[in-house]
Amino acid sequence: MTKSRGKRIEEILEIIIDRYISSAEPVGSRQVARKLGLSSATIRNVMSDLEDEGYITHPHTSAGRVPTDKGYRYYITTLMHRRNLTDNMVKIVEAQYNEKVKTLEDVLEKTSRLISSLTNYVGITMMPDVEKVYLDGASHLIEQPEFQDLTKLHNLFRCLEDRVSILKLLCDESDDGLTIHIGKENKSSYLSDCSIVTRGYKIRGKPSGKLGVIGPKRMVYERVIPMVEYLADTVSNILYDIDE
Repeated sequence: MTKSRGKRIEEILEIIIDRYISSAEPVGSRQVARKLGLSSATIRNVMSDLEDEGYITHPHTSAGRVPTDKGYRYYITTLMHRRNLTDNMVKIVEAQYNEKVKTLEDVLEKTSRLISSLTNYVGITMMPDVEKVYLDGASHLIEQPEFQDLTKLHNLFRCLEDRVSILKLLCDESDDGLTIHIGKENKSSYLSDCSIVTRGYKIRGKPSGKLGVIGPKRMVYERVIPMVEYLADTVSNILYDIDE
């Protein structure tokens, strides 16, 4: 998508993605038209262009549109409005870590549970240089409409149960900064309906392991991404004085 395409097309794509994230239902031209005060015909023409360019697609059973992996990627890098953590969320995180931390394992196990409870997705943390990963909240995915399809749900749980596979996915990503893998960008075909958001944490200033979230592609990125970054920084601060 080039700049010459204009803000209007980006605005329409943003509305489609925002509505689909919140509703899990394909978005029709009338919904967008009402939001912008334009004719349905105008919106349909733009939707057709967006579909031709690979940013949206439509299920065979619906006239509405849903985002593609490419659409989500453009949304995250260009259109998304990040949400700041609320004071209440910060207090929840601080309260969880107020107890004296004895070991690295304590921190990572607590963090995976915290990530899961704050996002309602799967929380994951990886030990540094050790073949171990903590994973919490897989049951949250059962609540997502995407996984009402039992085949998709079975494949997903089969992957999540294989901790070695999850560990390999995390280890294969050498970047210790924020990473986001959407749908088919994930190396496991079992995660083609999911996104993974991760960020590295440090021990004594040295990049060590990773933590993050596994959720549907329809996850609330604007809330999840700041949360993952904040927790990674918090864990790094907590682990500053803990031996590996």
